[in-house]
Amino acid sequence: MLSYLHAFHAGNHADILKHMALIGILEKLNQKGAPYSFFDTHGGSGLYSLNGEKAQKTGEAQKGILSLASFCQNFLGQEGKKEIPLALKKYLDFVGPYLKMDLYPGSPLIERAFLRKDCFHSICELHPGEFERLKENCQRQDKANNFGPKGSFLPEQKEAGSSGGRTKVRTQILKQDGLKNLLSQTPPKIKRGGVLIDPSYEEKSDYEAVQKTVAAVHKKWSAGIIMIWHPLLAYRSAEIESMILAVIDSAKRQNPNTEILRAELLADNPQSHTERSLKDNAAAKDSEGSSPPRLYGSGILVINAPWKLDQELDQALSFFPNNGHSITKI
Repeated sequence: MLSYLHAFHAGNHADILKHMALIGILEKLNQKGAPYSFFDTHGGSGLYSLNGEKAQKTGEAQKGILSLASFCQNFLGQEGKKEIPLALKKYLDFVGPYLKMDLYPGSPLIERAFLRKDCFHSICELHPGEFERLKENCQRQDKANNFGPKGSFLPEQKEAGSSGGRTKVRTQILKQDGLKNLLSQTPPKIKRGGVLIDPSYEEKSDYEAVQKTVAAVHKKWSAGIIMIWHPLLAYRSAEIESMILAVIDSAKRQNPNTEILRAELLADNPQSHTERSLKDNAAAKDSEGSSPPRLYGSGILVINAPWKLDQELDQALSFFPNNGHSITKI
């Protein structure tokens, strides 16, 4: 199905976890001077309006990144309060310039801002409209004076580039099934690197497809950092847990010493949403004014997790207001 549009959900709690971890992984890869490969299986459009009709309809950014940014700004304004966790600071430093323009960057623009010009970058997106918008947004990023909104090109990225200015990244943008493309392109010619896998999970079959693809890719590309994002949905809990356990089992059977990180960020509790028929759900919205979201949180699973990524994420997530989280190193 191609009905999913991330514009309704950009900047929500799931994006915070996913993109903070993504920046952490890219920074770890940049600590070595050698080039690397990076794949993004479900790129979306790459850039989203936070004051557009879609974002305003759900209000998820207001409860997510906008609320978090405001909390951190108020914290830093308090007397004697000078620091927030480094992983969180780096994430906010990157998205901050976009937020000032009522925009939120998706994973493709984050990746392109961190990758060096000698790296290999591949993004897939099947939705026709999102694919065209993704190409346009990448072209705009290339033409920007500082590779994105002013200030979004971090000092660490400037040092990694050729001259400290804008570094044009060669990105392969494909209108293809991201999982199938990943399987066909791995192992890549440049063996160092990683992949972000974050489908919409609209279909029950998506969970099995991710599990099978990850097992096959890890077998061929044992050194690759594989980051899988997944939703936390009460009515899909069996499928989610089955996928996670199968991925862990497959990776450990191939190499018992494989470092795996499992992290979850909760915005609500599993019982916050009651499954109803569409008719009953509409009636509930009319009488209650809103309906609790199905997505009560999200998680990531990272195979070949970089050193100290677990500690950095734990410090950042522990700082969040009114949220629960868990970090497990497997």
